[in-house]
Amino acid sequence: MQNANRAKIYSTIINYPGMSFTDMRMLLGIKNGTLSHHLLKLEKEGVVRSKKIGIFRRFYPSGGDVPKDLEEMILEVILDNPGISQTSVAKRLEITRQVANYHINSMKRRGRLIVRKAGRSSEIFIR
Repeated sequence: MQNANRAKIYSTIINYPGMSFTDMRMLLGIKNGTLSHHLLKLEKEGVVRSKKIGIFRRFYPSGGDVPKDLEEMILEVILDNPGISQTSVAKRLEITRQVANYHINSMKRRGRLIVRKAGRSSEIFIR
């Protein structure tokens, strides 16, 4: 790390894995363009990885685990329990039914899930 800003950014990611761009900018007092440039360089060098989780892009050291996003967790629950209801998905992941419904409908529209009505509830399957 020859550049002082890049070294500070990398050190921050090591100490606070999962930090968002905005939080890092505020903590380090670095301007948007400068931070963006150095994060891109760190990612290209393979030292840092990023993942968009919700509306934020979060940054992690390359050697560490990157957490799964909510849609990945929903898919795992459905894979383990084919035909599960939205309510059951929500309970297993400890999220609201509305959040589960939003993500399930989004994945259905993109063709990743099949949702069949079964009386008052629905059964969810991976396509």
